[in-house]
Amino acid sequence: MELDAQDRSLLNRLQARIPLTAEPWQALGEELGLKPGEVLERLKGLKEQGVIRRIGGVFNPAGLGYAGRLYAMEVEESRFYQAAAVVNGFKGVTHNYRRRHRLNMWFTLSARSEEEREAILGPIRKAAGYARLYEFPSEQVFKLNVFLNMEGNAEKGSPPLPRSQERVSLSPRRACETDELDLRIIRELQGDMPLLPDPFAEVADRAGCGREDVLIRLERLQATGVLKRVAAVLRHRVAGFSANGLFVAVLPREKICESGQRLAGFKQVSHCYQRRSYPDWPYNLYAMIHASEEAEVQRVVREFVEEEPVEAYDILFSTEELKKTSWSL
Repeated sequence: MELDAQDRSLLNRLQARIPLTAEPWQALGEELGLKPGEVLERLKGLKEQGVIRRIGGVFNPAGLGYAGRLYAMEVEESRFYQAAAVVNGFKGVTHNYRRRHRLNMWFTLSARSEEEREAILGPIRKAAGYARLYEFPSEQVFKLNVFLNMEGNAEKGSPPLPRSQERVSLSPRRACETDELDLRIIRELQGDMPLLPDPFAEVADRAGCGREDVLIRLERLQATGVLKRVAAVLRHRVAGFSANGLFVAVLPREKICESGQRLAGFKQVSHCYQRRSYPDWPYNLYAMIHASEEAEVQRVVREFVEEEPVEAYDILFSTEELKKTSWSL
């Protein structure tokens, strides 16, 4: 699959944010120097090639009263895929990966209450043969900005985003006030936006309102932190990022904040958190690192650990994407 320079520039721009305007593709074309209609044609081609997973809203579940957590299990091979099917069957699970490690299944789960969470985790524990389930709530977020640099022309960082998008609290908080129309619009944008010249008009039609209503409400949801952005989500491996490693490290608690912020500065890092540790799992700093090959992930890790007070660390490479979807109501 060959991507030209304009494809790569467009993909970078689409990951940052799509303008909340009547004709967003035309606005992007003017910004990138592309002819009218060319953006839309390129988008269709990139979707057909599988580079773009979806184009739609990227939401913060905490803003609507949901709390997200990371989980890991050691699942016997004989029941691995049966357990994965049960995990994947729950709407609150958005990501599930097999990783090269003793803890071989890692998934995320968002729920509105502990009762709802336990109602989901019970069947998962049973399907996994009651393997120990590790729960890793985030204690501090240093970075949450998935950006795959398709141009490869920056050492660190990614397209500038508002601070509310760069560092989003995932801990439970008072939910933003929303009405039924807000929820209908959110549901429409949790899917894939139509590749039409005026896509928000189609969203409005499905939601039962006018296009201006949709744009005004999206601006408000973005201002309150419920909506991070409307953007493109790429398929990592198809886009050339086949090495995806979860870096876990042990640092003194008093050093985590400073070191976590430095780790978040690497362009290859999309997520960076302080998380709960256990006596048999002492890691308290986590980061997802994306690169074209494992050697590049390992280079980033070496560069970090050589400069920081890391007591122990490991890299858990993803070997299979069991589920990856957008969060949905």
